[in-house]
Amino acid sequence: MKSPLGIFFLLLTTTLHAGIAEGVAAYEKGDYATARIHFIPAANAGDPKGLHLLASLYYQGHGAEKDINKAITLFSAAAAKGYVGSQANLGVMYHNGEGIEKNIPRAVEYYVAAAKQGDLQSAFNLGQIYRSGDGVAVDYRKAAVFYQFAAKRGYIPAVNELGLLYAQGHGVKQDYVEAYGWIAYAAKSKDVQSTKNFDQLKQLLGPDLGKAEARAKQIEAEMPKKGG
Repeated sequence: MKSPLGIFFLLLTTTLHAGIAEGVAAYEKGDYATARIHFIPAANAGDPKGLHLLASLYYQGHGAEKDINKAITLFSAAAAKGYVGSQANLGVMYHNGEGIEKNIPRAVEYYVAAAKQGDLQSAFNLGQIYRSGDGVAVDYRKAAVFYQFAAKRGYIPAVNELGLLYAQGHGVKQDYVEAYGWIAYAAKSKDVQSTKNFDQLKQLLGPDLGKAEARAKQIEAEMPKKGG
């Protein structure tokens, strides 16, 4: 026999999720006030998605007066429950000092948590921090690890930066063939900077161009298929 208490919580969860879905539908129509009404019960119940969505409204000033402090409080509560979107957002806010004092160690903490859940932009941002030495010691090896994580999953900005590390020999062994392979993939996306880097590498490779083109085809074949 099922516990009545278990049935109650199942019904409560189902109701909260239905409310969130209605809130998202209202948000997509630009009806932010209605979206907020639907998100509040889920947030009050501690639902991480509800917390995140309500935080987003306060962050943007949609359906309520803009309130960064409330947004941070709600994002923090959702992040503590493992909600990746909130972790990524807090990483950006602490990274840029947006509505809160800039704090790179906290940014790194949130970015790492989000990256572990597969957030590619957070992994890329970690690469940027360690490559530039933004609030930390410059560490090209760490930058390469984070860029590679995102690059292998098709995140174009990271693909380009990883290619540049190979071209420069920063954090990895200098290898123009490998650099070409990654940057060729990024250039196919019409990324302006990648296209410039691609053209420069093409001139540098000389007799190794054929080998580089073969490596580019290999990298492209190993990339996740779009929409897959």
